[in-house]
Amino acid sequence: MNESERLCELDSLGIMDTPEEPEFDTLVTVARALCDVPVALISLVHRERQWFKARIGFGPHETPLSQSVCAYALDGNMLVIPDLTKDPRTAANTLVTGDPHIRFYAGAPLISSGGAVLGSLCVIDTVPRGGLTASQEAGLEALARQVVLQIEARRRDRRLVEESSLAAQRALALVDLGDRLRDAEHVGDMVQLGSEAMARVLSPSRAGFGIVSPETETVMMQPEWLREGVVSLAGQHRFRDYGTFVDDLTQGRTVIVEDVERDPRTRRSAQALLDIGIRVLINVPIFQLGRFSLVSFVHYDTPRPLTADDIAFIRSVGDRMQAAIAQSQAREERHLMNLELSHRLKNTFAMVSAIARQTFPAEADRQQLFNQRLGAIAAAYAALAEERWAETDLHSLLRAGTWLGGDERIRADGPHLALSAAAAPSISMLLHELATNALKYGALSVPGGRVDLRWMVEGPDVVLDWIESGGPLVSPPVSRGFGSRLIRAGLDGAGRTEIDFGAGGLRGRFWADLGGLAPQ
Repeated sequence: MNESERLCELDSLGIMDTPEEPEFDTLVTVARALCDVPVALISLVHRERQWFKARIGFGPHETPLSQSVCAYALDGNMLVIPDLTKDPRTAANTLVTGDPHIRFYAGAPLISSGGAVLGSLCVIDTVPRGGLTASQEAGLEALARQVVLQIEARRRDRRLVEESSLAAQRALALVDLGDRLRDAEHVGDMVQLGSEAMARVLSPSRAGFGIVSPETETVMMQPEWLREGVVSLAGQHRFRDYGTFVDDLTQGRTVIVEDVERDPRTRRSAQALLDIGIRVLINVPIFQLGRFSLVSFVHYDTPRPLTADDIAFIRSVGDRMQAAIAQSQAREERHLMNLELSHRLKNTFAMVSAIARQTFPAEADRQQLFNQRLGAIAAAYAALAEERWAETDLHSLLRAGTWLGGDERIRADGPHLALSAAAAPSISMLLHELATNALKYGALSVPGGRVDLRWMVEGPDVVLDWIESGGPLVSPPVSRGFGSRLIRAGLDGAGRTEIDFGAGGLRGRFWADLGGLAPQ
């Protein structure tokens, strides 16, 4: 291993300039006792200095490389110098010629598992010695191996902590992204959120998303996250202008190019990629209904090793983006469909009303009553249109009902009550008949009258109360027309009703099975 590689290995261990640790202090204490010397050091030889991870009997934390005896132990062998004043390598060393006047040195090399000599575990005396015994040398070498094991264990522990921290950071970033995507309404906002999430965790030069047209092999790059000074790629691009990796993407394979000049898929187009600041390229294809529709990308302009966790994180962000964009598109399509259906229903109701006028040309009252009832059904459909035509709720139905006329004298109160598409029109017509009668004959026909509309859930039933007060005296109708029969039929047509024409005003109570009204 050359000197540059040795120093890279030493730096990667993260041991230099770290605080004192008892594990290393114990090893120099044992080394001093084993060799019966006043000084023992764990010396790490760096570029311009030697630094002592642990020391006993010696003052400085480090010395210049010019004062290092351990630098001569980097050949990987035990170094023993009986008298430093007589060895030409050390005779002029200021630690020998001056304070503390060291004379004897023995050092066992610290050799990493990768073969780098990091320094030595050395013992020093201030008087010359004949050397160490064989058992002392063997013991010192064993202690040196323990030093290296401790150093490398520290690196493993640090990596575990870092990986755990990164895993937590990725998890938190995905949770935060999910929360933010739920509140985002526009695709552009979603793309920005996803790009920022990848940038926060991966620290790239560029990160973002592109909308893919697999038929033309083009990608519309969306405005991305950019490191300061990096050029945006927003706009349309042809995949094959930058290599052949689109073949992998269309097959659903993640593309990882660690160096565009060396990867066979990008080598011929490397300059085009380098010109836009791409040295490392990660593309993750995202499919919707079997179609390649979105690509998430991360770019680096300098070499950077990638892990499986990095790729999994990019894919997870892409999956969340795809789901959010699909939901946004579905909402937009549903809104447009509802507008079209509402428009067609209004045209249909207008045509039915026109037919009624032609059928009963001389019966204006009947035409008006018919149109009002038709309007009650239209109100129910308007409420359903807001909820994908599958269901609505009683509050929405009341807001949509034109028969209320914005009259503040009708006070409605009750819990959320979901109604199926089949139940909503009949309930709307029932409330329309009650309101119409109240306006003509009951509490709403005079200024001081009011209606309390309340509903609640009692066991398996829904109970709805219509209570009029402050109006004129009311009496049962002499004959039963369509409206009376509709009221008597109740909420679900089963006739579970109680109608009281009391002195205080009409009181009606209506029951229905909750399961029969709710959407299935």
